[in-house]
Amino acid sequence: MNTTLFYAVVLALTNIVLALVGFFLGFQTEHLDQGRWFGLLGFIPPIVVLWLGVRALREEAADKSLSYGKGVLAGFLISLYSALIGLVYTFIHFRFINPNYADYVIDAARQKWVEAGLDDAKMAAAEKVMHVVMSAPVMALIGFVTALFYGVVIALILAAILKRAPATATPSTVATPT
Repeated sequence: MNTTLFYAVVLALTNIVLALVGFFLGFQTEHLDQGRWFGLLGFIPPIVVLWLGVRALREEAADKSLSYGKGVLAGFLISLYSALIGLVYTFIHFRFINPNYADYVIDAARQKWVEAGLDDAKMAAAEKVMHVVMSAPVMALIGFVTALFYGVVIALILAAILKRAPATATPSTVATPT
């Protein structure tokens, strides 16, 4: 398994574990409002895994060098492969593991809508839109695009930090005529 694919699988599995922990702790169901902070933990794995993956690619080079472009490409590929795995898992998660996620989100939003004074017709229209947006296929697609976007942004930053020029050749001793 090549380096980018390995780190993509690590990142995808880490994100899957986080999603399942959030689900089992109720942060995707009954305790949706209290679990908003838990979602912020999702920013840590891409930073750590992309750092490790790009650095590993740099260390694999014979001269331990890494151009900015290769670093960005490595981060992009890790993010792309991970996002593809995540797309499949997100669909499975919201179709089979937590199929009522939209209902929990709508229930939490409905309380805020009532407090804001929305009438029943507007709430019904908003619920229809939310059911579409919170469907498994749309959530999977949104998750894919979001993961890829943040992965590329992180890769752009990490490649700048981890880039290393190739070792310069030492000048050979030139024989001087005597």
